[in-house]
Amino acid sequence: MPQDEPNPVDLPPGIAIAWGLERPSTRGSKAELSAGRIVDAAIRLADKEGLAAVSMARLGKELGFTSMSLYRHLRSKEELLVLMVDAAFGEPDLDGTPGPTAPGGEPDWRVATRNWAKAIEQRYRQHPWILDHPVTGPPASPHELLWLEQLLRALAPTPLTASEKLNSALMLANLVRSSTRMELDVADNDSPAAFEAYVGLLFTLLDPGTHREVLGLFSDPELAVMEQAGDELSFALERYLDGMEALMVLRRV
Repeated sequence: MPQDEPNPVDLPPGIAIAWGLERPSTRGSKAELSAGRIVDAAIRLADKEGLAAVSMARLGKELGFTSMSLYRHLRSKEELLVLMVDAAFGEPDLDGTPGPTAPGGEPDWRVATRNWAKAIEQRYRQHPWILDHPVTGPPASPHELLWLEQLLRALAPTPLTASEKLNSALMLANLVRSSTRMELDVADNDSPAAFEAYVGLLFTLLDPGTHREVLGLFSDPELAVMEQAGDELSFALERYLDGMEALMVLRRV
């Protein structure tokens, strides 16, 4: 789209640049600074120190420019964050449209959906600061919509309605995000020793009459603790897939 033509859609900050509908400002030295270089530096900084460390002033210092030099290429930090998240997600490295059945007889939509969820989880683990950036609307950037496309392709062979596919996709995205966030938040205290200390605290503080079920659960010898990274998501994901499969059975009746 030529720069002198008005944008027909009022796009959120950063989205027009991400889609190539609007070129970042090229004022200043093109060879030394660009929107892409700023975004790359911001991702490296966020990976190392977290999203709170990212500011135009800090990035300017890291790149050897003033913060005003950065504003010649990106209008705001909000615009920068949108481009950071889109770049960090990247393109999904997943197969295309699934067939009717996967090897072993498991429905292929289920395999493809599980693979999608695990791939998104890995993106969060590689760039955990993404979880600190609030979700303010549906996917709109190029890479986020490619991920949505892949998930909808996984659900395409199913009997779900359009509304059910969209709601299922949003539900799964929220499940992966919340499960991964919770696991990363408690990672420092997530060990067998920490669990034993927690159980000991419960039996010290709680009254058996008031908290009968809580104490009964934690005294059950068959209670297993999820110790491996991603165990919580794996458990929740299989329950999600079971529920979706039950809905599909109803749709086929």
